[in-house]
Amino acid sequence: MCQGRQVLEAAPVFDQTSAFWRYCKRIAAPLIEDGLVHKNETDRTMEFGKGRIRSKTAWDADSLRGDYADLLILDEFSQMKPDAWNEVGAPMLLDNDGDAVFIGTPKRKNHFHSLYVRAVGDDTGRWRAWHGSSLDNPYLSKAALADITADMTEDAYKQEILAEFLDNEGAVFRNLAACISAPPTTPDAHAGHELVAGLDWAKQNDFTAISILCKPCAREVARDRFNKIDYHFQRDRLRALYDRWHVTRIIGEANSIGGPNIEELQRDGLRVQPFETTGTSKPPLIESLSLAFERAEIQWQSDPIWTAELEAYEMRVSPTTGRTSYSAPDGVHDDTVIARALALYGIQRRGMFIG
Repeated sequence: MCQGRQVLEAAPVFDQTSAFWRYCKRIAAPLIEDGLVHKNETDRTMEFGKGRIRSKTAWDADSLRGDYADLLILDEFSQMKPDAWNEVGAPMLLDNDGDAVFIGTPKRKNHFHSLYVRAVGDDTGRWRAWHGSSLDNPYLSKAALADITADMTEDAYKQEILAEFLDNEGAVFRNLAACISAPPTTPDAHAGHELVAGLDWAKQNDFTAISILCKPCAREVARDRFNKIDYHFQRDRLRALYDRWHVTRIIGEANSIGGPNIEELQRDGLRVQPFETTGTSKPPLIESLSLAFERAEIQWQSDPIWTAELEAYEMRVSPTTGRTSYSAPDGVHDDTVIARALALYGIQRRGMFIG
């Protein structure tokens, strides 16, 4: 029935597990009647040979402790506490190199959204993401759906019917839909224009990202994102992009490995201005990009990974110092955000160049 796997389905409350449990009982009914599957209604468990299916509630980590699985299905994960996965679910799968499936309706941009962004941006094959709205469901009556949604607020309709992740109250970047519409273009269309690139170097498992803005056109004309290649080839790839678009200058993050790579690019004749990202320099850099989106000052190219990183970006205020900091949630990259912020910084200011 499940090919000998240990399947554990969990949802925040008992009623939410019922649909899954009823479905399993309906499918397994002939096997249960023949005695090939043992069903325990109290524990909501079915056992057959080496296989097992269990359905239980999982509001937080404690309700999952002591169980086991090599296929974990977390239904309505947006309504669970994050530690249901972080503290118990993920370690549960380590012994058997198991799989996890996360299902749910968005609840603004919480931990469910962070995992979705991680899956969208993954290129290792370990994560995959799917999105579907109620309008895509062929089993729902269109007339009934129209009647149900007639009195919904716009936000409720977007979240519950269209399955959109709405901005949190503290979202850093807003008005994205109005700003992500730059059409494809060519270098010839921007001949003689001032083109500035923002460059964020990969650190460990991150990506190197570059965004090129045309200052007179106020639009992003090109971008690139890559990892898992050595820095020599990264510089060659950047140089090719620089030459193709006749970039005026690059604003490159100088932290960590950025400094030596920037020096190499400068030796090759590329006009690169280093930018040191610190607790003091980063907030105004991000806030300028946020304001540009708010005012729709720049048109950016559409890309699901680059947009997802903008959507996931978070602002935190230290309860001790009161200082504001900006970063991506745990497990989510922010390379494209920094690249775009540096490109914007470059067209807003003229700097001194080294080399």
